[in-house]
Amino acid sequence: MRRIFPAISLFLVSCFAAAQDASLLAGGMQVDRSGEQSFAVNLGYTQRLGKYTAASLEYTNEGHPRLHHRDGLTPQLWLHTAVPERGFSFAVGAGPYYYFDTTTGSGALADYRNEHGWGIQANFSAKYHLGDQRTYAEARLSRIHGRREHDSTLLMVGLGYELRNLPHEVKAENADGGEDLFMVLAGRSIVNSFKSEKATGGGIEYRHTVTPNMEWSVMAMSEGRVGVAERKGVSSQLWLLRPFTERTVLELGMGGYVMRDQLNRDSVREEPKTHFAPIASIGMRWRLSPTWRAQLSWSRVITDYHRDSDVFLLGVGSLY
Repeated sequence: MRRIFPAISLFLVSCFAAAQDASLLAGGMQVDRSGEQSFAVNLGYTQRLGKYTAASLEYTNEGHPRLHHRDGLTPQLWLHTAVPERGFSFAVGAGPYYYFDTTTGSGALADYRNEHGWGIQANFSAKYHLGDQRTYAEARLSRIHGRREHDSTLLMVGLGYELRNLPHEVKAENADGGEDLFMVLAGRSIVNSFKSEKATGGGIEYRHTVTPNMEWSVMAMSEGRVGVAERKGVSSQLWLLRPFTERTVLELGMGGYVMRDQLNRDSVREEPKTHFAPIASIGMRWRLSPTWRAQLSWSRVITDYHRDSDVFLLGVGSLY
């Protein structure tokens, strides 16, 4: 897994760097074999490559059927009809799907596993463009093949918005090359188990702005206490920034996380061990003033010992 993560990271980063449309969809899903139903959510960034082609980076959450809580990342290639100023356009897309599946080893909910693997996601999309050259409504039918016993069909609807190409001067107000930013953050961490154990987490982050579209960060982070274990460590990520409005930027970060953790969270006798895991993040930052920033982020810690977690942090900081 560690060998393939940098490859998919590079591909996803390249898509995000040129993103033009952002979309949010929600609806329902059904597991093909069992017929179980749950919710579905999709967040996407799309770059138009030509009059009839596009590429996208997408996150899909397949809901919470009883023995599978699965979500994943997928780069998609699209073929679409001509995009009108007002009216319908249609598209088909497909691409590899790297999934994170909280499942079970023995059939008991307490015996959970965090399985990672590759699948395929295919989509049919119908969009109605509202005539303002920015906003559209979308309905999408998706098929996901990962593990045969959990292949699923998703039907979602939502809205999309074309990101603005802001001038360099506006980008520099949000993040200018050579700036240093210190932030204090707090929030919640959630273990990717069927119980979804929660804890209060936080961190102190340093960021260095390389260009108005790229940053590098180091964060000392605590994921809080679950049982007798408290996982904490240091993460470092490379971030790509995309202006959303004159005062906000979208962020995608990927990197590594060195932490102290223990496998048995119920035993005080077990000594914590040092682990390394990839970490991927999505966030948004607001420019409150010329020097002050506020930030909201979601990070996925991707382990190889069935201890994946989601960390949601909200913070504020100042340029130094």
